[in-house]
Amino acid sequence: MSDEQDSLVFDDIASLALAEAAAAVAPSPGRGVRSALMRRVRESSGRPAGFSFAWADDDRWLSHPVAGIRMKILALNKERGYATLLLDVAPGTRFPPHHHGGAEECFVVSGSLFTCGRRLSAGDFVHADADSDHGELYTEEGCRVILVVPPEEHLPPSLLGSAP
Repeated sequence: MSDEQDSLVFDDIASLALAEAAAAVAPSPGRGVRSALMRRVRESSGRPAGFSFAWADDDRWLSHPVAGIRMKILALNKERGYATLLLDVAPGTRFPPHHHGGAEECFVVSGSLFTCGRRLSAGDFVHADADSDHGELYTEEGCRVILVVPPEEHLPPSLLGSAP
């Protein structure tokens, strides 16, 4: 064998040994590496003035008055009178009939939702005018929806004093 062939064989063996050694030492979830990294990204000063961000791994879910629903406040604009909410709705949940004091807009992100005699699936949208009445809504498989609503109709009074 030539010196060049010996070098190539050694490099391949060394590469495999290093790969095996690295695979055997996986980061521990207890170390919080991902959480620490995401915290640094959130706290970085690279945010343009007038912008705020909600990260997918933020675990700020709030309970909803209807059992089986939890929500995240994505935006609260008191000046214009609307809140943008992400609702996570468990399979089998039923939302009782209700009156809309203000307009409501609902976009289905995933799953399906039954309303007004129709099945809405991911990508579907429904708008309800202010002063309209809504029959029962329900989901068989569960769903995630984005709602744009008057804050006082979905948020507890304790949250209306300040944005999340």
